[in-house]
Amino acid sequence: MKLLNRLHSIQFKLTLTFLLILLPLVSVSVFANNYSQSILDDQINDRTRGALLTTLEYVDQLTKNMDQQTLLIALNSSIVDIWNNIDNPLNPDHLYGLHTVQQQLSALTNVNGSIKEAFIIHGESGNGVSTMTGGLRWPDVKQEFWFKQTVNSNGGLVVHVPTAKVGGPSAYLNNDMIYYSRLLDMQSNSKEPNVLVLAVDKASFRKIIQHLQTSDNMNIRLSYNNGFVLETNPGAVHGNGNEADVMSIKEESNFWSIELEQPRSELFKLTHRLQQFTYLIIVISIIMAIWIAWLVYVEISKPLQKLLAAFKQFSGGSLNTQIVHRRKDKFGAVMNGFNRMAEAQRLLIEEDYEKELRLAKSEFSLLQSQINPHFLYNTLDSIYSVAFKNKIHEISEMVINLARFFRVSLGKGRETFTLEETVQHLMYYIRVQQIRTDHFTVQITLEESTKSIQILKLLLQPVVENAIIHGLERNSSGGELRISSHLAGDTLLIQVEDTGMGIPSEKMKHLSNELSAITSHSYRISKSSPPDMYFGLKNVKSRLKLYYGEQADLHVHSVENEGTRVTITIPLGKDEAR
Repeated sequence: MKLLNRLHSIQFKLTLTFLLILLPLVSVSVFANNYSQSILDDQINDRTRGALLTTLEYVDQLTKNMDQQTLLIALNSSIVDIWNNIDNPLNPDHLYGLHTVQQQLSALTNVNGSIKEAFIIHGESGNGVSTMTGGLRWPDVKQEFWFKQTVNSNGGLVVHVPTAKVGGPSAYLNNDMIYYSRLLDMQSNSKEPNVLVLAVDKASFRKIIQHLQTSDNMNIRLSYNNGFVLETNPGAVHGNGNEADVMSIKEESNFWSIELEQPRSELFKLTHRLQQFTYLIIVISIIMAIWIAWLVYVEISKPLQKLLAAFKQFSGGSLNTQIVHRRKDKFGAVMNGFNRMAEAQRLLIEEDYEKELRLAKSEFSLLQSQINPHFLYNTLDSIYSVAFKNKIHEISEMVINLARFFRVSLGKGRETFTLEETVQHLMYYIRVQQIRTDHFTVQITLEESTKSIQILKLLLQPVVENAIIHGLERNSSGGELRISSHLAGDTLLIQVEDTGMGIPSEKMKHLSNELSAITSHSYRISKSSPPDMYFGLKNVKSRLKLYYGEQADLHVHSVENEGTRVTITIPLGKDEAR
């Protein structure tokens, strides 16, 4: 009875299944070892040639990629226009354009990791810009072999591998690099052409061919236009000095060629060892089959893989992860426990997030909730009536502007206003301050396309208040408050600038640190600093991050005794309309 039960057990069936699977594999292995000895040389040759051709395709593809990259830059009008019709790109008058070119070249090197350096040489002056060194001075560049070759190529791509034999040594080019050069503007008739150069580390090519290196005695040599580029194992020992003992295979594609060398004795030595180990592998395979069958029998692998995948998904941020199963054993209980834990954790995180969001919103509306709007309106109207009746025009004008300002500020209902409405409303507050201080002027410059864009209520008032109280009011000689707006792509830029006293450098550094700590994920105002320090600016940036996301921002630039400029950046397309 026990024997019958064992024959019907899953463990026995799995073991028998694995052994039956191994039986044809063992037979084929023995036959393949005997048969492969006679055709090994041809197979190695064919496979090696295929691998070499595939590798050459990757190398050639990298060259084509460089061809496309240089062509795109060479035809980029924003770069070409900067380099045309200038005598010296390092002239201080061209620093901005030079910085723009360097940024675009740096963006290329950041995207394409194989490009270690990109630079442009001005043909007339020998000066240029490099992503690695910044400004570049190369007075004798026109005497360089590669430069002449690039000029004579009429806009074609030139590949230069620096060696002492080709064009002589160069003071700037690195022997560990391969340089791809092209005329910057191939359609230009400039007498002194400008040249774009992309430097690719030879290590990038070494990585491509390194996977072919399977032996310490193997050497792979890469050449371009019959000129040596690199080799993987220059000190390799090939055979016993007899060329007949060395297998050498060479393939070519366009200007690139690759050659593989390896001792034949080493190749056949491996096959002999393989034959010797064949029967040992068969025995080990049988033992492994029995062992694996036992592991599968206890069903450890499958449930653990499910649990591991679920934990990875949950730790990666997928809070809705649930394990679907029908197990009734202990693994099923563990999976059910994971499902309950994941659901409880998701609810807890969502609840905490909602609490945090409600708390932040309540803090932003605290000022409005502390003031009784009707009492304030009525009181201001009464003051206005008394002032008007007694012909005190300055007080009446201040009160009526202040009443209009608070009526919009404290009024409920609308959370956003157009930029034009916002500035009109802001002028009530500015007029009150003008009457009070009587020594600054206001200039409003709104781009027409920005006037109808919706922005949050009271977004500009704290910034303007800081400009007047902490900047213009302290300047006894008067000053000017400027408010402007314009569009930069899909972004609204609003600037509030004053010609007041500015901010000292130490305070400016502290303010920058306080503002940089506010992000879309941490939009609560920090408790580490006094609550009234920079409260207005920090409140504005917090509201920006909360309502508009991480792309929204507030930047402050100030020079002591000269003035302050605050720039508000708002991405369009979320809560505002064009």
